[in-house]
Amino acid sequence: MTEGSKLPTVLLLMLTGVVILLMATTIGLFLRMNQLQHAVLNALRSSQAAAPQERGLKIGTQAPGFALPDTNGSTISLEDYAGQRVLLAFSSTHCSACTEMYSHLRAFSENQEDVPVVMISQGSAEENRQLAEEQGFAFSVLPVSSWDDAVMLDYQVPGTPFFYVIDGEGVIANANFASRLQQLEALVEGNSE
Repeated sequence: MTEGSKLPTVLLLMLTGVVILLMATTIGLFLRMNQLQHAVLNALRSSQAAAPQERGLKIGTQAPGFALPDTNGSTISLEDYAGQRVLLAFSSTHCSACTEMYSHLRAFSENQEDVPVVMISQGSAEENRQLAEEQGFAFSVLPVSSWDDAVMLDYQVPGTPFFYVIDGEGVIANANFASRLQQLEALVEGNSE
């Protein structure tokens, strides 16, 4: 073998070595990313299981009072529902999860006439009026302009769609996120899924 023919062989061996090192590095990175993914998922599961009711106000807390204009201009207050269980829904006109939940909330309000629904929705009065009309809501929709509105802060709303069940004494009986009819029914029955 001549000196000229050894050079391509050496280069080929070096290139093969580099490719093998790159493959080993890629496999190592893949395995490490997989480990990290499992660690993150386990941490999320354990945090959700450890503290399912650390969202919003605690059950058993007196519900903060409010008086807000609805989309028709009438003032609605929590006191209007004294002696009744109420499903208090927190929503936003810019929330895609809320959009998916609206038909379920409408069905709940139609099927559970003994549990009035009041929805406090972040967004302009016009956006909320259009929402109520488009969705055919027969319950009160109370617009609030921002997440810094007093009622949002008083209720410590962690996100949307979030719900409180308030008993006839004005005490929070249950609270959680919900997006399906079955979840809303379970929430009102006293179960948080």
